[in-house]
Amino acid sequence: MNLSEKIATRASYGEALAKIGEENKKIVVLDADLSEATKTNIFAKKFPDRFFEMGISEQDMMGTAAGLAASRTNCFCKFICSICSRKSI
Repeated sequence: MNLSEKIATRASYGEALAKIGEENKKIVVLDADLSEATKTNIFAKKFPDRFFEMGISEQDMMGTAAGLAASRTNCFCKFICSICSRKSI
């Protein structure tokens, strides 16, 4: 990635996940049916066995992440905050 070139924050997030995924095999990524928009699809293409598409189920995704974290897995969850906060009401 060229630092002088402007790119969207979410694109750099997806690229960074893929890079650290190469260095750490305990990293997994969970997404709530928005991997194209959140750019976690970059990680998914490189590591399909460590990417979990949870569908439109943000609460379940967070519970799954808690379980994975308890088993010493490094989880990254990506979703749209306004959707998650609205569903928790």
